[in-house]
Amino acid sequence: MAEDMTVSRGEEDPKAMLKAHIEARLEAAVQQATVELAEVPPELGPNRWEVYAWGPWQLPFDPAADPGRIIFVGEKAYVGVAVWMNPAMCQDVTGFEGKIELSFWTSNTQTMRPVPSMDYHYCIKTKRGGPCFYVIVWEFEPTEAACIMETNICARICNCNNHPVPGYAGFVRHVYDFDPENLFAPPPPGWGFDRPIRYMVSDGSDCVCP
Repeated sequence: MAEDMTVSRGEEDPKAMLKAHIEARLEAAVQQATVELAEVPPELGPNRWEVYAWGPWQLPFDPAADPGRIIFVGEKAYVGVAVWMNPAMCQDVTGFEGKIELSFWTSNTQTMRPVPSMDYHYCIKTKRGGPCFYVIVWEFEPTEAACIMETNICARICNCNNHPVPGYAGFVRHVYDFDPENLFAPPPPGWGFDRPIRYMVSDGSDCVCP
């Protein structure tokens, strides 16, 4: 589920705040990633791109804190996604004003079934000459509880006729943790590889304790 956000006068748009925060901190970090899960046609040589995700966040947004992993039914939450292209890739894709299609697919791992109400698609329209780095923020509101929800994010490059360009595809498996913690010693911030976006959705239903 995704909605346009209405912000009262005097309030700050949490989506805009999160987008600005990710842009400021993630643009340098993406240069450090070494594992790719985004494909390009092999003959294009130096072309490279990546798709990253971070979240979920809830309100009030605190840039100094880790993203939360516990969401309540009816509570709005946010996932940030960054798409980065190196100069060669950027020149090719923006040269034909390609579109970058992002698809969000959520599953309830407790019942092992999809959650269609949380399917979401977003299209980034590129312009000739760039930019080569894009950040979007997905706003969602879970309507069902689950011990663990899992959101996977896939990306394709499309042409002006909305046909996928052969050889260009990728999916999010880089989840950046700016402030990781552990019980014994705090490791430095870094990439968590091969991780989808996972979180708990809790509701007010009765407990089953005897």
